[in-house]
Amino acid sequence: MRKSLLYVFAVICTMGFFTACGDDDDSSSSGNWQDLSKTYEGKSVNLVMGEVTVPVDGKSVVIAASSAEKASVTLNNIIPENKSVAIDAALKEADGTYTFTGESTVGDCVVSVNGTVKGGVASVVYTRKLTSSIVGNWSLKVGVEAIYANIVTGNSTIDDLVRMIKPAISNLIWGKVSAVNVNLPEDGIFDVSWRPIGASEDKGIGEITKMASIQYCVVDGKFMVAVDKNYVTVLTTLLQQAAGDKLEAAGISIDEIMKLLVDLGGYYGLPLNMKVDGSEATFYADKDLIVPVLTMIAPILKPMVPENYQQMVDMVLQLLPNAKTLEFGLNFTK
Repeated sequence: MRKSLLYVFAVICTMGFFTACGDDDDSSSSGNWQDLSKTYEGKSVNLVMGEVTVPVDGKSVVIAASSAEKASVTLNNIIPENKSVAIDAALKEADGTYTFTGESTVGDCVVSVNGTVKGGVASVVYTRKLTSSIVGNWSLKVGVEAIYANIVTGNSTIDDLVRMIKPAISNLIWGKVSAVNVNLPEDGIFDVSWRPIGASEDKGIGEITKMASIQYCVVDGKFMVAVDKNYVTVLTTLLQQAAGDKLEAAGISIDEIMKLLVDLGGYYGLPLNMKVDGSEATFYADKDLIVPVLTMIAPILKPMVPENYQQMVDMVLQLLPNAKTLEFGLNFTK
């Protein structure tokens, strides 16, 4: 399964290479600094995040040169923290090629650019450096302490059952793995790894997140898993083709799934709440996310529930949308 996922991501990531290829032989450029001021998009821009080529569809770079030494470089739909990021850049010219460098801070993220303009094409290498307190390598807490559950429905029977959720899910997790780690590095490309019981090596998704530039960011106090819209379009198309009939039979639509995501300009973000206190952190979903997800997957889960528990499951599903508090997630330490 993991090899299949890597293959799919390898295929779609080549899109980033081909869509980023511009025509370096454009003869419209005169080499004058005034000619730099324009919007670079489509075939007139190449984008690289660190060392990873990024698809350019829906993105643009606007250069406004004020002199032969200074320019404003605006990244549109490129940085997940903000749809538009303006950077004061230094310009230099050599043999008809202009280079520009600069950086800007957006919230807890320092955005740096290092690019060139030649033949009417802007080639932009950019990096994100996160300074948030969530940066670091986080390990899932051991035992029942791994589970965060704050659920109050107002129904004493259901609330009593909720107290059993933490040990039940904890046993499920630690019955399968001996460790779970979430690495949130400065560059914003995260990794989740785990070690199966009895294994000597970890498994993880780092290769996939790097290949497809799946990033994390903090927006309005929320932890976001940000995925490029170009990749989301490809993945949803593949999902519809591969399992459209099964999704329809289960009453699940791609449109309903997309409603769970936040529009971040050039990205879609999956929002999670977070609490960070020194070396401890909790990442959790609240009612706004849990209820629609449960509503979607209920038709799939209910047939798996023993018949003598069906009535209780129905009661829970009816009560949760009106719960006073509904928060569920995982606790980590570093």
